[in-house]
Amino acid sequence: MENIIVFGMGKYFEWKRETLEQKYKILKFLDNRVEKNKKELYQNTGIEIINPDDLDGDDDTVIFLMSVHFVSMWRQLCRAGISPARIRFPYTEKPFFENDGALCHDLSGITFSQDFFTCTRKNGEVIKVRSEEEWRNLLRKAYRSRYPLIRAMAEMETEPISRQFGTERGTPVDRYYIERFLEEHRQMVRGDVLEIEDSTYSLRYGEERIQKAIVMDVGREDGDITFRGNLETGEGIKDGIADCFILTQTLMYIFDLKSAAHHIARLLKRGGCALITCSGISQNSKRCMDDYGCCFSFNQDALRRLFEQEPGMEVTEIGSYGNVKTVSAHLNGLCFEDLTADDFVPNDKYYPLIVYAVVRKIGK
Repeated sequence: MENIIVFGMGKYFEWKRETLEQKYKILKFLDNRVEKNKKELYQNTGIEIINPDDLDGDDDTVIFLMSVHFVSMWRQLCRAGISPARIRFPYTEKPFFENDGALCHDLSGITFSQDFFTCTRKNGEVIKVRSEEEWRNLLRKAYRSRYPLIRAMAEMETEPISRQFGTERGTPVDRYYIERFLEEHRQMVRGDVLEIEDSTYSLRYGEERIQKAIVMDVGREDGDITFRGNLETGEGIKDGIADCFILTQTLMYIFDLKSAAHHIARLLKRGGCALITCSGISQNSKRCMDDYGCCFSFNQDALRRLFEQEPGMEVTEIGSYGNVKTVSAHLNGLCFEDLTADDFVPNDKYYPLIVYAVVRKIGK
């Protein structure tokens, strides 16, 4: 087991810590926050933490630079008289962190010298790096080699493929997630079911469990509209009429959300639930934005707190759907059929295309 000294104890080290502890014996930690000529102990390990300037220059133990911003670390060690032959940047150690995957794809090795470090690319190119900016230039090359998307994005037009969410040729990407949410909660669609504008989802997911399909609209009172009601002002809102309220893609267009949460609660019977979806990262609906104005995009915390603060309501489920690929596709106007089923499997909470909640009115 090789002995090493670790320079840096932040995210990069923590990400690889388990691997390093299995493969190497850590003798010391280096940290600029420790005063010179003083020592601390790392957690409960008994391993010393010292200032990098107190490192023994005559030692030959390898030093791992544990930061994606390692250029300044390399320079500091060289100024302190440490042989560059001792220095390594362990980007090949898994699990990969941030830049590591692109670097492993593009580089065959990094060798440190006193005034520069040499990066050998797998295409045979040798690059000498002397500064942080030169390192960033090399990173850009590595990323372009690893991710063809970078070139595609650089060459793409500034107009989306579709401003209609791809409806002219298929199913909107967000609509897939909305209907997946309703499918997963279809057993809640029962009794007297309320919906906005039409009863499409009530009938599709409620089937024989529905006793009455109720349709509310903020403006119209014709056709299949049961009554006119305004979630923001409360005008026309009826108390206790719904066992289930299907409310998809509506709250983004209401400014007074606390008032809307209160009137949603009013509409529900005791024990009734609301199935709610909102846009997270999305282009705006041209029709809705032009007709009503678009006020918000949502994250889970906002939707949860909105209904937790409404007396008599509880949030029984909260979550989101989406990942960087489906979000990007939706923003650019691709449709569901342009992607594959596997593209919709990963859910990344940091890329919420659709945010959803199940809220319940307490009581029987």
